[in-house]
Amino acid sequence: MRRLLAFLSILGLAVIGLVSSPALASPAAAGTTTIPFQPRIGHVFGMIPPLDTKAAAAGITNSAPASGSLHYNGGPVMTTNKVYAIYWQPAGYQFPKGYAANINGYFENLQAMNGHNTNVYDVATQYYQVSNGSRQYVQYHTTFGGSALDTNPLPPLDPVNCPDTPVAATNGGTNPPSSNAGCVTDQQVQQEISTVVKREGWKVNNDTEFFMFTAPNIGTCFPATVTESQNGVQTTVTVPLCSFSYFCAYHSSYFDSTINASSQIIYANMPYAAQTNGNPVTCDEGSYPNGNPSDPEINVTSHEHNESITDPFGTSWWDSNANDSAYGDEIGDMCAWDFGNLYGPAGAQYSQTINGHHYLMQTEWDNSTNGCPGSNSAGNPVKHPNYDTPEISLTPNIGYATAPFEIHGQFFATGNSVSSTFRNAGSTAAEALGSAVADASGHFTKMTKVPSNATAGTATVTSSGSSGTASAPFEVPPR
Repeated sequence: MRRLLAFLSILGLAVIGLVSSPALASPAAAGTTTIPFQPRIGHVFGMIPPLDTKAAAAGITNSAPASGSLHYNGGPVMTTNKVYAIYWQPAGYQFPKGYAANINGYFENLQAMNGHNTNVYDVATQYYQVSNGSRQYVQYHTTFGGSALDTNPLPPLDPVNCPDTPVAATNGGTNPPSSNAGCVTDQQVQQEISTVVKREGWKVNNDTEFFMFTAPNIGTCFPATVTESQNGVQTTVTVPLCSFSYFCAYHSSYFDSTINASSQIIYANMPYAAQTNGNPVTCDEGSYPNGNPSDPEINVTSHEHNESITDPFGTSWWDSNANDSAYGDEIGDMCAWDFGNLYGPAGAQYSQTINGHHYLMQTEWDNSTNGCPGSNSAGNPVKHPNYDTPEISLTPNIGYATAPFEIHGQFFATGNSVSSTFRNAGSTAAEALGSAVADASGHFTKMTKVPSNATAGTATVTSSGSSGTASAPFEVPPR
């Protein structure tokens, strides 16, 4: 996985929240601070780092996956999810033609494929929450609730917390710059989401997410606490981190008691991702399978969507081991800018086909194999779909004839009838162990016994359904 450094120049910016030595009391004294990219800062989670255009110009290349693993930290997941899309287009700003329709169509296509194991969203079904001592797995079940065009004007500019108007005016460096540019803070994004949610009468609960898509030339910033060491003096300041320079998108949540006093509003902040000429950094790999600037936006949308499903409040599935290089990463961060196998012509390459539509979408982290399906440990594509094929595990995986054991399967299609067999070492004949039906999360559990004619050696248990086949070894000890 690319570990990029995002650079923020404090020189010339209003530095706020100075809480330590007066050595950096003046912005001019601060010089230039290099802030290593982090996927989560405060209440902002799952940030996607921009790409260097020089690297991107070489074509689409997969990043090596992160080093680490996702850990369950006790919080809830979204076992099913409902999404709404907001398109903020104030007067003077304009989304490209077909932009909203393509993104809405993407959510509709996800819904059409609910319960299937035929795209990368199926990877999330291995993650779960624990409630009353039992595991409740994520289901591949997305409902598209609808969208709204928001033409409200931008709030007054906050030049301290949102200083990137010149960057927003160029989407990172376009020449000539736009005559219209704006910047909104994370708090202002939240306020606007609440305004639209109230206007539309949309319901808020812990299984619903709101995607805020902002028009081109509108930047977004949020405050972050940064520690700077200079001449042996350590100083802590609060500085804004902004789109087009530090991140491409992120997800988060907040309470609005005027809407729902018991459930947070889960949202994703989605600045305009499409590449514009001359950008020093970009959130766009330059491939448009649908011929529309919404294509790179759909990639970062899939990243934030999967992360919100598996870690909606920053309390469930993320790498919480501080010794890992992937510390702070979520399911999307671990495989950011890793697309696996690519199909189609240059400039219109895609990695996923969902309900007959092609999309260039990154892979998502598979905790059961510690990798990004579709790529190896170096990020090189392999001949494997970009989603998970079925897997089974055996508990225990050793025993004599007639000994009981359990088969647990995952990544099957919902409702798929799965039949299991037992084949002795060196034999071509297989004995039936029975069948089970995959539940709403694509999992099944089958209690069975080692066949009475089992012989010593390594046998093979195979589970097969119309959505795929998986095998695992079972050891029969000599008597």
